[in-house]
Amino acid sequence: MRPSSSTSICLLLLAIGIWRASQLYHSSTEELRPKIKSQRRTPDETVSRSGDNDDVVMADEPSNLFYYVQVSDLHLSKYESRGHTQHFLHFLQSALPAIKPEFVVVTGDLTDAKDLHKIKTMQYVEEWEVYQAAVDQGIKNSHMPWYDMRGNHDCFNLPSWESQQNMYRAYGKSASLLEEGDGVYSWHVEKDFGRYQFVAIDACPKKGPARPINFFGYLTSKSMDKLIAAVISENTYNHTFMFAHYPTTTMMFGTSTEGYRFRDIAQRFSVYMCGHLHRLVAGLGSVLKSYDRRTDSLELELADLKDHGAYRVMAVDHDLISFVDVELPLEEIRKTSNDALPKPIDENKQIQWPKKIETAPAVLITNPKDARYLLETKEPYKRQRMSTHLRFLVFSETNPAQLKVRILVDGHHHPFPAIFVGKDTMPLWVSAWEPNDFYDMQTHTLRIEVEDDAGRVGESEIPFRMDDGLVKIGGGFGEWVIGHHVASLLRALSILGIAGMLMALVLPRLYIDYIHSRRQQQQIQGADIDPLDDLRGSILHKIHQIDQQMTLGPFQFVQRHTLVWCLRFMKLPTEQPSVWYGTFLFLVTLLALPWFRAEFIPSDKESGHGTLYLWGLVFGDNWVPLADTWKFAFVQVALDTGVFFLLLAWRSTDAVDLHCRGSLQWKRNTRQLNNHAWFKACEALYWLWRASELTALASFYGGVSTLVLNVCTYWLLFVAVQLVWGKDGIIQRKQKHERVSSPSERCGACQASLLTQVGVRLGGAASPPSSVHVGETRNEHGPRPDNHARLSSSMARDDTTSSNSSSSSNGSNSPRRRAPKDY
Repeated sequence: MRPSSSTSICLLLLAIGIWRASQLYHSSTEELRPKIKSQRRTPDETVSRSGDNDDVVMADEPSNLFYYVQVSDLHLSKYESRGHTQHFLHFLQSALPAIKPEFVVVTGDLTDAKDLHKIKTMQYVEEWEVYQAAVDQGIKNSHMPWYDMRGNHDCFNLPSWESQQNMYRAYGKSASLLEEGDGVYSWHVEKDFGRYQFVAIDACPKKGPARPINFFGYLTSKSMDKLIAAVISENTYNHTFMFAHYPTTTMMFGTSTEGYRFRDIAQRFSVYMCGHLHRLVAGLGSVLKSYDRRTDSLELELADLKDHGAYRVMAVDHDLISFVDVELPLEEIRKTSNDALPKPIDENKQIQWPKKIETAPAVLITNPKDARYLLETKEPYKRQRMSTHLRFLVFSETNPAQLKVRILVDGHHHPFPAIFVGKDTMPLWVSAWEPNDFYDMQTHTLRIEVEDDAGRVGESEIPFRMDDGLVKIGGGFGEWVIGHHVASLLRALSILGIAGMLMALVLPRLYIDYIHSRRQQQQIQGADIDPLDDLRGSILHKIHQIDQQMTLGPFQFVQRHTLVWCLRFMKLPTEQPSVWYGTFLFLVTLLALPWFRAEFIPSDKESGHGTLYLWGLVFGDNWVPLADTWKFAFVQVALDTGVFFLLLAWRSTDAVDLHCRGSLQWKRNTRQLNNHAWFKACEALYWLWRASELTALASFYGGVSTLVLNVCTYWLLFVAVQLVWGKDGIIQRKQKHERVSSPSERCGACQASLLTQVGVRLGGAASPPSSVHVGETRNEHGPRPDNHARLSSSMARDDTTSSNSSSSSNGSNSPRRRAPKDY
């Protein structure tokens, strides 16, 4: 086969585009790959700590136990009157004094960094001053350690770590630790019963664009080296906990110099704690937690304090890890707060604290272990079988003697009373039990309710097992999001979408060139040309065969529509060449050329302009491998390129060509769904929506100049021209008398219908020859295929003449047409 010159040029452009795309990918991920590879250390093998040969008994003493608090996504704002700063001050004033944790960790998004209209973003010093003052004044009497890290909002519109816009460097409580550790810092808790490590990582981009293209994080190869040094070391710890703002599903991970990947690190830590996702939307993220059996580790996302008032208490009791997520009494906070936001800090940098609110007791069950979050090799979970007491913490400022505790096991009242055995900084309660009563390979439930002197009730319920069986977390979509790598999924879907559309364009074009080349060779050789030897004719014949069936089942329905769309793509290069060339060039552009140039960091007037490629952001010669480009690409490929490509390809066929002339569908003069005026109006509205989204993007990054220097703008303009003036466009609506089809040479029913109409017009027999049957091609007694083709062409001209005559005659004498059926 010899492709045409135009096809050869397109293939050459595609090859150059793919080569250029591979170069861009290599450059954009350079920071994620080690520059120099060193020999990989072989750390000590992790030892199973299931507790098989363990003589530790969990009894009624307040020992071998500590706990801490995590809070995330504060979003302190100078403009918002509800939530935000208000919730943070209530957390410090009302919730934290009742808990008295070992320390507090804030996993990012300390400030909101949005303007009044939530469009522009910048770092406001007023928000950072409130954060610093609130922490200093809120915990000054308790001397409680406080650790924090940046989130994506804390690096909005941020040129670099050294920039004056980096308010975290001046106001963050752990800024010096983070700077010394080059993005990673750790601390330890030393107890008589064990050593515990806590590692915090900063995964913010080195150059932080303004929103919305600043949602994902990444760890470079250099950061991975720091993380490896902290986690995989000669020191041994009972547990290692890791903290970050970003869930792993929203991060890109590099490879360390020694070849370690993040999964190697996950085998060393027990729990990865994060924030960022705010429970997603519409309740889809109410349970953003997952367990990875391959690494035997948990990933636990915490909802935000900003809107949901959520915080987490995590306890380690005899090396069994337990946690409870608690919410502030939001309804009571709303009732006692004014809509107008009072200035939270005065001229003397003193916080104007809201009125303290009494909170309901918070209950955290530490024994038995919640079977949804069991770590098979990292926890001595068999200790619960040897325990003599249920153990749980109750956080309340009410005197323990005034608390009423109710314990239910499998819905039945527990026969033994709850006893307070703790102290002011360790509110431990116990109740005697016999764990062997529940060693029956079944899942049981434990529910504890605590009522304070004001009638406020706190409760906690967990499933538990005495064997090593796991209970499903049951997080639905939220668990799926946390357990999978969305950044990689977006990348794969974007590339597959572009590749799929390129194949739908190139393969039919190559086939057409192949047929054309073969027929030229047949003409040169003097061989007979068989017009039936064409894939397009074969597809059409199969469609006609389906039409001739009396009933259409689900399989035939799907099969027919699949064949129809294959036929549309086969006809696109010849029916709409401008659409073919325009779409092809745009797809190659998406792969290999810049998408748009914009002012991504408005606070940096010198080097804040960057260029967005499919593969990442580039500022000058510096690449920022943000997965946000894949998120943007997925939306562009799916909603802009993909949808409009299908809408335009739809127009490559006419409904009368897709139905057998011998079927009822053809006799009803069917038409495609996209030929209706209301459908064209929907197309126009959809185009306006996509154009408005592009305009909104420009409003974040420089306005009109971003639209002008944007290939997506020119794609939408091209689509608009095709929707209006292209084939079957808004002002090029096909007239009824133009919808005339030629019968399929392979379809016996088409030929029978044709011969019947010819017989009627010539005054002959009105029925087809007996040797022609529906769905069967006449071979022995019928005319040759070339005669069929000439007869079909003649019939088509007769139909056109008849339609024109009918349309020009008096309306009262014209035959009434049946209402067309949508297709």
